[in-house]
Amino acid sequence: MRPPDELVMSFVIDVHAHYVSQNLIDEAARNGTCYGVRVEEHGDGSQRIVFDNGTRLRPFFTELCDLAARVPKLKDWGIDRQLLSTWTDMAGDFLSPEHAIRWSRLQNETLAAAAAEHSPMFEAMGTLPLQHVEGCLAELDYLAKDLGMRSVEISTNINGRDLDGAEYRPVWKRICDLNLLVLLHPGFIPLGPQRLDRYFLNNIVGFPTDTTIAASRLLFSGLFSELPDLKICLAHGGGFLPYQIGRFDRGFAAHPACRAGIDLAPSQIMRRFYFDTLTHGDAALRFLFDVADRQRILFGTDYPFEMLDEMGPARVTGVPGLSAADVDHALGINAAKALGEEPPAGSPRNATNEAATPGDVRT
Repeated sequence: MRPPDELVMSFVIDVHAHYVSQNLIDEAARNGTCYGVRVEEHGDGSQRIVFDNGTRLRPFFTELCDLAARVPKLKDWGIDRQLLSTWTDMAGDFLSPEHAIRWSRLQNETLAAAAAEHSPMFEAMGTLPLQHVEGCLAELDYLAKDLGMRSVEISTNINGRDLDGAEYRPVWKRICDLNLLVLLHPGFIPLGPQRLDRYFLNNIVGFPTDTTIAASRLLFSGLFSELPDLKICLAHGGGFLPYQIGRFDRGFAAHPACRAGIDLAPSQIMRRFYFDTLTHGDAALRFLFDVADRQRILFGTDYPFEMLDEMGPARVTGVPGLSAADVDHALGINAAKALGEEPPAGSPRNATNEAATPGDVRT
């Protein structure tokens, strides 16, 4: 553990946290048919969303829907700002395009309103109707230009469709043109649900696996050559990608399919991704610092779900062998820069990360 007097961090941004507005739930209860959803009430006072295809989400709970209720925990952790993304199960990737467009708009407006009401501790992260590319492009313009959002959350697959397809190239370009940070997060149905139906494997194995597949397809597709300024953050420490990147490099050297869309080794392209710190282990997080671009590691908690990291920022400050600048950047500077802002002048947060790993891939 680093001695306290070596820590220079005084500003912490949590880029991975979820929220659902009670205003959204109330609107869905009143006019759910407009969005392809309904609200199911239970005798204990809880509510849940039911989609038109019969899919039922688990009931909402206080910390998910009440920002004031989470403030004491965030203050206890020392978090200054939290980016609020929708609960991915709520994204509605299997809704009809018409319903998805309306549902995304409702989520974005209620996220933005709640964050504004509790500013500056919270900032809204948008969601998109990726079933409909034109609707998605329009929503990107709206959330960035009208709502002032600087980030979006995208599911690792869109009802089984992968994100490297040609149909999504205009979406990635618009995201890049708008200078938005993307949180690539597993969706409601990750890979292989028929084999992950026990032991909570859908989450602890399915989520990082789906992230790995989505990131791998984007990496090998040549997307970063087309859009070198694209900012994509992989949730949950990048899934399994950073820890098997040597296998990717071997595939690149040995098999032509791995070279069809890229000229650089996968380990070099991987460093163009951002990663959150949600690894739940010091050794894994230390390894991530060693193989990723240290100026693209962003602090995340997964608040308020059961898989949140209860250590909060101490997860980062406790990693052995990191400099104070490494910690400072991971907890706040890197996220601020990814969102297009600079820390206050004269703050130690403006320092260059002298411990950044040599050979960083810059875009």
